Amino acid sequence: MALKVAMIGWEYPPYKVGGLGTHCYWLTRNLADMGVSIDFYMPKTDGIRSDKKNLVFRGIGEEVFPYETVKLTGDFFEKVNRYNELCAKIHGNYDLIHCHDWLTARAGIMLKKKLGIPMILTVHSTEYDRSGWLNPNQWFIDIEKEGMENADIIIAVSHYTCRVLMEKYGIPKEKIRVIHNAITSIGERGRKLKIVLFMGRLTIQKGAEFFIRVAKKVLEIEDCFFVVAGTGNILPELVDLAVSLGISNRIMFTGELTDEELHHIYRISQVYVLPSVSEPFGITVLEALSAGTPVIVSKSAGVSEILESCLRVDFWDVDEMANKIVALLRYKQLRKEIVKHGKEEIKFFTWMRNARKTLDVYKEVV
Repeated sequence: MALKVAMIGWEYPPYKVGGLGTHCYWLTRNLADMGVSIDFYMPKTDGIRSDKKNLVFRGIGEEVFPYETVKLTGDFFEKVNRYNELCAKIHGNYDLIHCHDWLTARAGIMLKKKLGIPMILTVHSTEYDRSGWLNPNQWFIDIEKEGMENADIIIAVSHYTCRVLMEKYGIPKEKIRVIHNAITSIGERGRKLKIVLFMGRLTIQKGAEFFIRVAKKVLEIEDCFFVVAGTGNILPELVDLAVSLGISNRIMFTGELTDEELHHIYRISQVYVLPSVSEPFGITVLEALSAGTPVIVSKSAGVSEILESCLRVDFWDVDEMANKIVALLRYKQLRKEIVKHGKEEIKFFTWMRNARKTLDVYKEVV
């Protein structure tokens, strides 16, 4: 059965800020390889090229940049509404609609009613995650809930997210399918340096503040270097914190990096830390392991439910986090064992496997 899908997104390489863009890239390419025809709608398509005849990119209306990188103003909300309204005017002989997160949910609802076809919604994160469970924005929550209630099936990227959807949005479990994210291996290359790495959007959700505070504790007893890779709205606060703690000479804030630079910093780091307050999945953990770097993962991360080869810690417990970092820096054998077993585990998490499970959901609703 050859399916044709209208997929509505809002980031895709080279326009991406995190895991959602990576997910859409590999999912669409693997679905296309399996014979699914996809029209991928997003606000900006300049520079995006497809080498697959059944994967077509279609730009719609104004540019809408990811909300983590802009101030939440009336202008932004207006652009989001306009983008959804323009997407709702799509015509085509589609079998289903597949939306990603709240920015596309209303477009999916309107198209479902207009075209009379099923709607699937993938939830990569919720407003509770993005706010770090501190003062979540009700406007976002209402849109998310409306999208979930109108979707025929919801795909959650982890069982952690599945529980949030049931407990905070009242979604019945039988409507949710859990399909974990996957990994494209980076590979080891070069020599490891005594670097402790954080990589991700610099927002409350990702727990970068705890990374800075744990750096202070580690640097008191260990000679190493900390790297904060990424950008986001709390970057100035993090820099100020590093200065106030007297460790600014031992921390590098890289800002935005190219894919090549990201791969390089993964490969030369000795430890990777994901201290997220709330993390639906955490693709960066799998990426770090694939580059030969052992990982310390917040217990609040969805990836920790599928990965045995990692050290787990509560995001707020900077003392325990510091102990684990020091242990990994000092004991080479511990690092080797975690990486060895981790690489075996991540072999099972391929994007083709993810796409197959997604195609099963497509067939279920069609």
